[in-house]
Amino acid sequence: MKKNRSKNINKSGRDRKIWTAISSRLGVLLHNTVLLVNIIFVILLLLSYLSTRTSPQDLWVLSFFGLAYPFFLFANIVFVIYWSLKKRLVLLYSLIAILIGYSHIGNTFQVRFSQKQPADFRNTFTFLSYNVRLFNLYRWIDDETVKQQIYNFLLGEDPDVLCIQEYFYNVNDPWNNSREFERLHERYSHIAYSSSNRKDFNFGIATFSRYPIVNKGVIEFVNSSNISIYTDIAINSDTVRVFNSHLQSVQFTQENINFLDSLGKHDNRRNIDGLRDIGGKLRTAYIRRSRQVEIISGHIDESPYPVIVTGDFNDTPVSYTYRMLRRLGLEDAFVRSGSGIGGTYVTSIPLLRIDYILHSKELESFYFDSPRIELSDHYPLKCEFSFKNTAAVSTRE
Repeated sequence: MKKNRSKNINKSGRDRKIWTAISSRLGVLLHNTVLLVNIIFVILLLLSYLSTRTSPQDLWVLSFFGLAYPFFLFANIVFVIYWSLKKRLVLLYSLIAILIGYSHIGNTFQVRFSQKQPADFRNTFTFLSYNVRLFNLYRWIDDETVKQQIYNFLLGEDPDVLCIQEYFYNVNDPWNNSREFERLHERYSHIAYSSSNRKDFNFGIATFSRYPIVNKGVIEFVNSSNISIYTDIAINSDTVRVFNSHLQSVQFTQENINFLDSLGKHDNRRNIDGLRDIGGKLRTAYIRRSRQVEIISGHIDESPYPVIVTGDFNDTPVSYTYRMLRRLGLEDAFVRSGSGIGGTYVTSIPLLRIDYILHSKELESFYFDSPRIELSDHYPLKCEFSFKNTAAVSTRE
């Protein structure tokens, strides 16, 4: 009995040692695996920063990393928390990577507990920008009242300056005789079309103003149906140049969208063909946008007046497009007076901010907002402006 008990004890001891050794090796393996994944996400985050400084004309694939920036940022935050709980200094890998791109965080997320307001509201004007997706021309939303609802929204907001992207005008549309159409179009306006179909269907961009328009210009892009316009608006004793832009779209077809929705459900050959088609369209869009923003930047740099640069840029804040415009010294109205995530594209992923209101430092923006109305595939943007040389600013808690 004693011998058997001794053998059992020795066996139990060996089993514990074996299990301890296995657990130790598994722990080391887990640690190394997590650390390797952590390093990969650090590299991905750094590559997303690099995408803002590299033209897609030189290395277009980097633009994908900028698009995925919020996910890379979130992953690195998780690793910082994980290593903090483990009390390991390797948390510095992700922490340093996050701090290197600290400015991108503010361009993507904003937390604001107080709101600035102009001291003299007589020197302010309201501004709204909206990609209306052709007023639901092709019935993407199965509701025949969408156009009416968009007009009701615009007229209800009644901004002093209104910029519309994907503006559509049909010469023979009975809607042109409606009171809503007349109310919007009785303002000063600058409308330009980038393409027409049968000379009746006109696709373009429009800027409306309660104040007089004193000059107009059109910026056309080669091999593109996208367009930009600039409009000089006399506001009291000041003049501002408004750039209303719709930069290169990806132009996904319904087939592309259906493929993305069912990705992984096809055979390998079909998956490869589908991804190749989507990748090719993204490549073309990134390269064309980089050329377009360089053209627009030249016009902005030559403006004799303070500028407002708005529209659907089809690029996120972590992109070459956004950096090219901000490096001109422009402020971002969302960063200056907005709050929250800032997503402007109607999707299940609320992180895609591709519509903007940027402005010269001679202007101050207030009350930035993006109403959550789903009448297009974009949310509208709105804010108030004041000229700094005519209005002081106070703070309201």
